[in-house]
Amino acid sequence: MFRARRLILLLVSAAVTPLALAAPEKMQAIVQGAGTGAATLQLQNVDTPKPGMNQVLMKVYAAAVNPVDWKRQPAATTLPSGSVLPPIPGYDAAGVVDSVGPGVTGIKPGDAIVARVTAAYAQYVVADTETVAAKPRRFSFEQAAGMPIAGVAGYGAAMAANIQRGQRVAIIGAAGGAGSAAVDVARARGATVIASGHSSQQAWLKEQGVAEFVAYDKESVAQRIQGVDVVLNMVDGQADTALAYVKRGGHLSSIAGGPSPEKCAAAGVTCVQIRGTAPGMSMGDSLRSLTTMADAGQYTVRVTKVFPLAEAAAAQQFARTGDVMGKIVLSVDPKSGTR
Repeated sequence: MFRARRLILLLVSAAVTPLALAAPEKMQAIVQGAGTGAATLQLQNVDTPKPGMNQVLMKVYAAAVNPVDWKRQPAATTLPSGSVLPPIPGYDAAGVVDSVGPGVTGIKPGDAIVARVTAAYAQYVVADTETVAAKPRRFSFEQAAGMPIAGVAGYGAAMAANIQRGQRVAIIGAAGGAGSAAVDVARARGATVIASGHSSQQAWLKEQGVAEFVAYDKESVAQRIQGVDVVLNMVDGQADTALAYVKRGGHLSSIAGGPSPEKCAAAGVTCVQIRGTAPGMSMGDSLRSLTTMADAGQYTVRVTKVFPLAEAAAAQQFARTGDVMGKIVLSVDPKSGTR
């Protein structure tokens, strides 16, 4: 009788208490050696991190590759839990919650999530709850991994420009991860999109709903893009040039630097530099907004190349070639392509 009652209590407890997925003590991760070259990346066994206060531990299914991964040298990290990680690159991850730290509510083990993190090129990663959002139901984990850096930047640029229905919006670097996100947001807000890119990207961008395309390698962008309401700039070194494309009273929003305030004032253009997210919006808020758009069919992440985690060096080398379309993603788990 006692054993039967105890079994019932255990079953009831298991039914109402979320269970951790029991991460192993060691995990595989890509560790960055000295320097920023892709050749310094090595797959190693390292300690699995533990979540601290207001953090979750994610079992990573996919991680995205972004230019910041090699432009910003990763460093060894001491987590709030006391865990110490070697230098591991990567900031975008999607997967499932393995366990939660103290103070976490509303997120439980087994939840499918996407997050802006540090040290994403690994089988497990900790994420602050304020940078976490539910994975879009329509997205695979590979698609979701492309949201935090590029998706949020493109979303932030479009939202900061206050795009209105019927406006003409030019997007410089429209084929990249941030640019293609900006295309989706601008179109969702009722704008006519003009894309600038390499001629090899024309057919791909037309499929995304771009109304006009300007090939910078075959024609003068300055002659083709004039007097638009908004320019969204996604390319280093192009913000000053792009200012001339905007009519007086228009907006220039850039994720890659911007003209001086004096130049913007002289042109009669409102200029905004995006530093990660739209002004006034947190990473979590931005990700949740993108999730809502994704589930409504208004936004997608176009994954064009997937590498296994062990080939992170090849993935970064491929990403550095320039004129890459869509997102490059690392598959960390066999379930990365599932929804």
